[in-house]
Amino acid sequence: MPPKTPDYSIWTDRVRETLARYSEELFRAVTSQHVKAKIGQAIDDLVDKVAETQANPPVIDRRIRELSPASQALIRLVGLTRLPEWKVGHFIALSAAAGHAEGFAPVDELLKACLVFPADSDRSSIADFTAWLGRAGTLSAPVFVHPAVLTRARGLSPPAAPTKPRGAGTTTDGLDWPLRIAAVWQRSRTAPIKVTQARLLFKRDLAKFQDDAVLNAPFVDIAESVADSGVLAFEWAVAAGLFRAGMNEYHAETEIPGWTGGLGTTLERLFSRFFAIETWDPRKGYAPNENGLSATPTAAIVILDMLARAPGSAKTAAEIAGPLWESHPSWPSALSREDAKDLGAAWVGAFLNAVAFPLRIVEVIAGEPRQYRLTDFGRHLLCGDPAPVAPAPFLQTLTVQPNAEMIVYRQGLSTDLIAELSRFALWKQLGPACTLELNAEETYRGLESGMTLAVIKQTLDRHSLRPLPANVADLLRRWADKRERITVYPSATLVEFLHPAELDLALSRGLVSVKLTDRIGLTADGRDPDFKSLRLIGNREFDARPVKCVSVEPDGLTLTVDAGQADILLEAEIVRLAEPVPANGNGPRQFRMSPATLRSAHVRGMNFENLDNWFVTRTGLPLSAAGRLFLSNPTPSPTVKACRVVQVPSAEFADGLVQWPSTGELIRERLGPTAVVVADENLPELRRLLGDLGFVLKEMS
Repeated sequence: MPPKTPDYSIWTDRVRETLARYSEELFRAVTSQHVKAKIGQAIDDLVDKVAETQANPPVIDRRIRELSPASQALIRLVGLTRLPEWKVGHFIALSAAAGHAEGFAPVDELLKACLVFPADSDRSSIADFTAWLGRAGTLSAPVFVHPAVLTRARGLSPPAAPTKPRGAGTTTDGLDWPLRIAAVWQRSRTAPIKVTQARLLFKRDLAKFQDDAVLNAPFVDIAESVADSGVLAFEWAVAAGLFRAGMNEYHAETEIPGWTGGLGTTLERLFSRFFAIETWDPRKGYAPNENGLSATPTAAIVILDMLARAPGSAKTAAEIAGPLWESHPSWPSALSREDAKDLGAAWVGAFLNAVAFPLRIVEVIAGEPRQYRLTDFGRHLLCGDPAPVAPAPFLQTLTVQPNAEMIVYRQGLSTDLIAELSRFALWKQLGPACTLELNAEETYRGLESGMTLAVIKQTLDRHSLRPLPANVADLLRRWADKRERITVYPSATLVEFLHPAELDLALSRGLVSVKLTDRIGLTADGRDPDFKSLRLIGNREFDARPVKCVSVEPDGLTLTVDAGQADILLEAEIVRLAEPVPANGNGPRQFRMSPATLRSAHVRGMNFENLDNWFVTRTGLPLSAAGRLFLSNPTPSPTVKACRVVQVPSAEFADGLVQWPSTGELIRERLGPTAVVVADENLPELRRLLGDLGFVLKEMS
């Protein structure tokens, strides 16, 4: 079967949009040698014609052959990376490292040859490349190259003929970085990763990646540790498209994209995206550069190009570091004082051990000092050799244990399976045998990403050495059943009606699509309903803080709702302590508290303090006296005693009775300004004493 032709339409459209920004004078100047304009031909037609030539191999080959040696060397190095987007500062460093110290001149030639294009987000017109460079930033100005041009640039002949490899070297399985990148994607699905305006990690997330035992686990077949491997895994995942950028944060995609083509395809993509990372150093780990222009990407491709010049020969890190020290303009200054002592040999060795060896680009030749040589996969990437034949897949490579833990053996692990397992099982240990855990949380996330229970079980059954334990299958089924009881609407408009009949009418007319309660409906597709067909009395933020929207009637028990101020949470709150009052026409909605409703609320955790806080928030007043009566402690109980109420002419008269010891000891309690309570047995003595004073105690019927 012939290889599939890549789809370059997106990049061709981007070239077309960029050319449309050129002034007519600049456009005709840079395209005059590539297309011949007919008399009266519109600029738009010429733009389309030039854009289409980007995917035309003969035309691109001719343009590359017409370039100066400096520009050819530069475009070849860029082509080896397969990375379309760069900064001008990187191009200048690459050109100098290739032995051409002409500064911006090679970049300018590539711009004028329509092989490189400005990539800044500024949509303003471009009349001159020098002026554009000054506006966008001399070193940080972004540029891009059409991927079809990168493919043709890789075809430039290497400086030296390949030699036949001698001796056996040590290689690895190439899974170390895919496993860590998948694990860091999985661990970042619960919450976005916060970054500064310069897209640098905040300390909390940085520490999380640096301290994670799985992300920083030892690599297989690598004796040395990799500096900040957890941080590099995250930065690599961002560069490889596993995260989407938001406002000062990164959100994990719902699944790992682009890992379905096999290990070779995935490693080639990761190899390309490594050169987009500006915040990592093989020796320092996470090391953002103040001007955002790291020497790591350009030094890395120059190192690999040195190995590609004689792909069958092995070189030590010192043999590579010497020429790099002499030619690269910014790399020596980026080294620490300690690394500068050996001209960066330790830095070169750290890069090869941490990146090139795990990606299967180089193999290690045993001995002292250690030597490095391109593998067959490395020669495919850097020398144009055919892609190595992938071994036959070994499907049965995992075992699910009764405790819901899973052992996965790397011999049969593929990037496709890594991506699949990462969606519903938690990576707990990375090594020759990896460990994952099946749990409810990861199962829910797998289902939310679009998987089904049947797909999860099929994945496990297909790759398992033994049948799935019955108890684990039951756990997966129960977790899936719980998740299916919950419906998630990514966006919706909630509409609250005054009466259930109005909601039923709106449902029948299609104004809302889902009935949540007897009065609340929603539009599940997120669109606003036809408000012209609704009588609106309020519009509010349902996630705003609760506001005063309830009034208490004089009986202290009836609560009247202000529909214009009430929020959606009110009904869920108020039904816990009161019952709806039957509607009376179009009047306001009312609820009434009773001993049963308040005591039920008290049993469910709403004590006096909670109720008081709710009443103050919703009514502006504390719980009414009647409500407090319903919740009063029945101990001690009220008592009933037979007494007489004596009504006197004035408050001064009552004061005298209470103060005079002879009558005061006969009075049980003073009820008010002019009333006292006297026991039946004390009434005759009170009558006698008042008679001595000339007062007659009259009986009232």
